[in-house]
Amino acid sequence: MARFFRLFHPVLVVLFGCAILANIFMSHYTRDMKARWVNVPLPPSSLGISSAFLGDRELAFRSSAMALQNFGNETGQVQALKDYNYDHLGKWFVMEDQLNHRSDYIPFLAAYYFGATQDPSQLGPVIAYLRQVGKNPEGEKWRWLGQAVYLARHRMKDNDLALQLAEELADTYRPGMPAWPLQMKAIIASDIGDKDLAYSMMVEMLRTSSESMHPNEVNFMLDYICNTILSPVQKGRDALCKDQ
Repeated sequence: MARFFRLFHPVLVVLFGCAILANIFMSHYTRDMKARWVNVPLPPSSLGISSAFLGDRELAFRSSAMALQNFGNETGQVQALKDYNYDHLGKWFVMEDQLNHRSDYIPFLAAYYFGATQDPSQLGPVIAYLRQVGKNPEGEKWRWLGQAVYLARHRMKDNDLALQLAEELADTYRPGMPAWPLQMKAIIASDIGDKDLAYSMMVEMLRTSSESMHPNEVNFMLDYICNTILSPVQKGRDALCKDQ
């Protein structure tokens, strides 16, 4: 063995020297190169990603959800939310929901993190996802539909969409829920100037649902009718407002 190394010693030295030179050359060539962000990729199918985790859908959900949260921060740089591909993000939300439809982690991420994009025109996929999730009768998923109303009304400034979503939110109402899902459409109608619609909706809610509401919610609605929807003259003529 010693004779072998003595025989090839010059060759080994040359090879070692070439490796060092190659390393120096590559370091010089790549020193100004940075990792490049390729934006949000299309998601795999829920079956495909769970297969990668040996069929463990919960582990697949947790791992891919963390990856989703960290998109844009994986290259040593921080990307602005407005630079994300929101169409692809919307597909990720749906895929994650197929893995675990009970968790509120992805709706929370969609509403409060990705919903903060600097370009509100991108919010269509976020609102569509929250709209879908909010109709799930389990637990209090309806709250995410309320968040969709907020994004449509105050971020996108799309009153028509906000009113549609508010109507769908009202359809989720069940006795024991807070009253604001019922009130939302009337409040939006009042904000955009349709006082007559807002008034008629609020009065109808009081007529049909006041018995199942907390007294504080009834008082809020009376106060809103008398001090926000009606003018001072109308308030003085309305029997509902005699004690307001």
